[in-house]
Amino acid sequence: MDLVTLTTVHDIGLASIVCGVLEQAGIEAVTSGTTDDVFPVGEVIPIQILVREDDLDRARDVLSSYENEPEEGEEE
Repeated sequence: MDLVTLTTVHDIGLASIVCGVLEQAGIEAVTSGTTDDVFPVGEVIPIQILVREDDLDRARDVLSSYENEPEEGEEE
């Protein structure tokens, strides 16, 4: 299984959200660049979101749809 980078974020919480959105759409996603240790205060660590190469286009579509979805309470 060849993994490719879908996107890079700098927040572990955002990385979890992105992976969750992808997994809800049936796309396996993993992170790279994180550690199980406590992050030093003030350090910015790039976190790559990786998906299978075959899922890359679909994963981009899923994230694009999610990012363009209106917030609850917003009018379209």
